[in-house]
Amino acid sequence: MATMSSPSRSEHSELRLVPARICLARERRGLTKAALARELGLTARTVQDYEKAGAPIGQAGLLADTLGVEPSFFERPVTAVVDGTQGFFRALRSSTAREKDASRAAATLGLEVYRWIEERFGLPTTQVPNLDPLEPELGATTLRALWGLGDGPLPNLLQLSEAKGVRVLSLPRGPDAVDAFSTWVDGTPYVFLSLMKSAERSRFDLAHELGHLVMHRGVTDPIGDRSRSLEDQANQFASAFLMPAGAFKAAVGRQPTIHQILAVKRVYRVSAMGAVRRAHDLGVLSDWGYRSDCIELSKRGFRSGEPDGVPRERSRVFQLVLTLLREQGVTVTQIASDLGIPQREIHELTFGQFPVSFQGERRTAAQPRPQFRLIHGATA
Repeated sequence: MATMSSPSRSEHSELRLVPARICLARERRGLTKAALARELGLTARTVQDYEKAGAPIGQAGLLADTLGVEPSFFERPVTAVVDGTQGFFRALRSSTAREKDASRAAATLGLEVYRWIEERFGLPTTQVPNLDPLEPELGATTLRALWGLGDGPLPNLLQLSEAKGVRVLSLPRGPDAVDAFSTWVDGTPYVFLSLMKSAERSRFDLAHELGHLVMHRGVTDPIGDRSRSLEDQANQFASAFLMPAGAFKAAVGRQPTIHQILAVKRVYRVSAMGAVRRAHDLGVLSDWGYRSDCIELSKRGFRSGEPDGVPRERSRVFQLVLTLLREQGVTVTQIASDLGIPQREIHELTFGQFPVSFQGERRTAAQPRPQFRLIHGATA
């Protein structure tokens, strides 16, 4: 891990910017080393050297202007990086390497935003069990039992996850390169969600990532058939977690009509396609009925979207933190300054709940960290 040294004033000319921070800022901008070199008016070899040994401190301003961060960004230590071998990173097949790198870089900045929050507030401890040996259906039933959820429709899943110690962030808008992904960092689970989908499908994505967190904790860098198998398991977990077999079958009935599917999908706050698939998987909808319902739902626009969908779930953590920061006179401007990143980056990583236009002062170090509880039954 690269860090800044602390030489004497006479050695100031030897100061170098943290190389990993240069790489992180470049990837977040979606630039190759060659492209950054052209924008800086340097050779590609020079940029390569910057990312290996650090740039002269005198280049901080130019790099910051080019990469859209503050000069101080390049002096911070790198405490954690989200890379392609950590957790489960679901990039779309059409995604380019640069788009994937930009998403991973955004996630790394998300870790830093959350750690800024954790330094000032006492957040819920992690209550995510390791259910590795269990099959998806039993894993979902077990997690519901451990979390005391019963078998009814789940409340706000984002807030429920936060109450159990999962750190959930949104991915900044841009190329639709990534669906969602999850990872463990220093014993803490993180989930990143794309906001390019409907609220129902984003809710399914969160349940999918919870499946990875509880069933696949020891897996690293899965590839090929193994990766597809684990993704299928996470999908099965999500479906069972959101729509428990017994209660869902009773609600949907035998050979449900489109009207019944749409009614139950609103109750469980899932996609119409997800509801009809669950009914088929549970054996209450025949193959013919499943195909017919899928065709009809597609005609009504439910394959590409969710007409008359539910409101998007909002974070309770970010809501409470923002309220407390306002009371203390701390602004998003101050957070951005501390982290050396644009305010809009914080806004987009926090489901748009952190506005970027108010002013104030920072909290003093003498104040204790506020503690708060998250009630998972809260509404969106």
